[in-house]
Amino acid sequence: MTAYSDRPLRVAVMANSGFDSDIGLTRQTLDDKYLTAALEGCGALPIIVPTLSSSAQLEAFLDLVDGIILTGDQSNIAPGAYGATGNSQSHGPFDPQRDASAFYLVNAARKRKLPLLGICRGMQEINVSLGGTIQTGFAGSADYPDHPHLPKVTDPDLVYQEAHPVSVNSETQLGAAIGKTRAFVNSVHVQAVDELAKDLTPVALSDDGIIEAFEHSSSKFIIGVQWHPEYRATEKPLSAALFSHFARLMKDRKESTPYIL
Repeated sequence: MTAYSDRPLRVAVMANSGFDSDIGLTRQTLDDKYLTAALEGCGALPIIVPTLSSSAQLEAFLDLVDGIILTGDQSNIAPGAYGATGNSQSHGPFDPQRDASAFYLVNAARKRKLPLLGICRGMQEINVSLGGTIQTGFAGSADYPDHPHLPKVTDPDLVYQEAHPVSVNSETQLGAAIGKTRAFVNSVHVQAVDELAKDLTPVALSDDGIIEAFEHSSSKFIIGVQWHPEYRATEKPLSAALFSHFARLMKDRKESTPYIL
């Protein structure tokens, strides 16, 4: 029998719903970059969580892990989840199975005091779960010069290149872990936090006013970033600092858990 404190870290990584139009079957999708970031950036074994899991199955996944990563995706949160209106043309595409699973995981993480990292869509899911709202339609607006329309390219080095600076609040726990008051981040999103949930504290802001990172005001184990640190995670100092911080949150939680597996 292995002591719980001696085994490797394990992190639940949220998948997405997909559809294979060639053969007409639904599927689960997840970019390798999230798994690589978990393995190399956090030193954790990733456990993929499918969006089709029931609440009981999600709880069973959480019994196995030390933290959760809510990934980004091309889909957006359905506007009805935060009191807005819209359709797939104005706000989509949607992934209702992902919405339901992610919202459940956010609330379960709070109850269990389980470290939670939201990336892009995942950050927005945390905000909506805690009562915040989402804005859309800012990309390409003159009021948001840091957020032009996304380029139509297929080279990931161009997609995830540094796009704009952010100002970091070093008085926050996440900001202190980032270790600088200005940083450059990539920008691959068409939605963002609008009204921030009351239990969340801004950590990083773009110069044009988008909230780019936050942490929970009282439960510092819940953090979110709007950019994509998982791409080439160990090669970028900012990404390495973020995932090291998240790994420390998971280690602290694991070491405080007394039971044996």
